[in-house]
Amino acid sequence: GDKSHDMLNAGEECKLQQAGDGSVHPFPCVEVQVKTSDELLSLIQLAAKLRVTAATGVHDQSSRSHAVCRIFVDAPHGSEYEGSLTLVDLAGSEHRVDSNEHNAERRKEGAKINASLAALKDCIRAASRNAKFVAFRQNRLTQVLRGCFSRLERHQTVVIATVSPSSKDTEHSMNTLRHACIMDGQGEQKSTDGAHVAGGVVTKEKIGS
Repeated sequence: GDKSHDMLNAGEECKLQQAGDGSVHPFPCVEVQVKTSDELLSLIQLAAKLRVTAATGVHDQSSRSHAVCRIFVDAPHGSEYEGSLTLVDLAGSEHRVDSNEHNAERRKEGAKINASLAALKDCIRAASRNAKFVAFRQNRLTQVLRGCFSRLERHQTVVIATVSPSSKDTEHSMNTLRHACIMDGQGEQKSTDGAHVAGGVVTKEKIGS
């Protein structure tokens, strides 16, 4: 959407600011130092409880926003570097047929979610082509993930796609796989082995004997 909120600060709105090294961070933003995995998980669970959800035509508790968790890891003593891990839980795209019974507010939220996902897809497509210009400033989501599209020092990125085993969700699952292929940087040429994942390249591995 067009706003950012800090879940560790009771959902207060924050701005996005660019640091000297070009990275983008929310400000003002609460940062909590943790020493154990349990402490980290408790903070993530606390923030998740404040995340906005609502019933839609697909889910009883559908995420109405994207969630971003950025973790900084201190390097060994004496080192000037630190590690950084950004976890992103994307809200799912919404089809028009699934929003027929939504009120105006739900439809507006859905439109913003779709717009941010489209912006992310455009940036990843441009980055996979090694384009000189990637329009990451067009959306707050892509601003936060700017490092994923950098030509100079691109961050290592992993995409985890969740699909449904139900036949009624086949269209959604195929659409998810199609976009995951694009986000994985596999290219956009049509596969000869499966037109249903047009927009990516099929990678097959034989498991077992």
